[in-house]
Amino acid sequence: MTKQAYVEQLLIQSLIEGRWKLFDRLPPERILAEEMKVNRTTLRAAITSLAAKGIFETRHGSGTYVRMLPAGSTTEGTLREKLDACLLLVPPIIRSCSMSIRPSHLLGLERLFPIAGAALRNNDMNTFVQTQMQFFLEAARVIGNDSINASLADCLPDGRSLLHLLESCGLPLRETIFACLASILGALRHADADEAAAAAGAYFTNLKTLVENA
Repeated sequence: MTKQAYVEQLLIQSLIEGRWKLFDRLPPERILAEEMKVNRTTLRAAITSLAAKGIFETRHGSGTYVRMLPAGSTTEGTLREKLDACLLLVPPIIRSCSMSIRPSHLLGLERLFPIAGAALRNNDMNTFVQTQMQFFLEAARVIGNDSINASLADCLPDGRSLLHLLESCGLPLRETIFACLASILGALRHADADEAAAAAGAYFTNLKTLVENA
């Protein structure tokens, strides 16, 4: 992951956690760059990228403002568009989840893995797909923000599109997807926020690569 992508995730995470609300002005670049331990050029590039996605608005001589809170794509979006939305939204959600997850929450996520694993072995792709999507929805509920839950539900791929995608690839690629999910869970067990977010990014990057190669 590039430094810029990492900073973008941190900025989205701050919005998810409610540090800044709609129309709020962000702190000066110098202060934000010091907080995130990056140079101002990297921070500026991250802000510019998120501004292009409609999240921020930079006003000359005034500063950067929150224009739109993170949200998923519309339900009519293509699979690739939804995966792009997930790459923006899910890693910060998983990062936040890792910082507040309780044993009961973790147990709920762990219970999904035998189901997904059995579905993979038995070539039951419908259950395999639905269990994965349930995993991310359950993880988001740890944060306790209904708006975030709704945004995630909106941007996650629909079951039919994802089912078609996974049915079109071989077992090794399906196992790679499952391994990414296992990495997320492992990082959550150890409260490793950076690793959890990186694994979530890898999960959706792998799905996007499958789409691009289809």
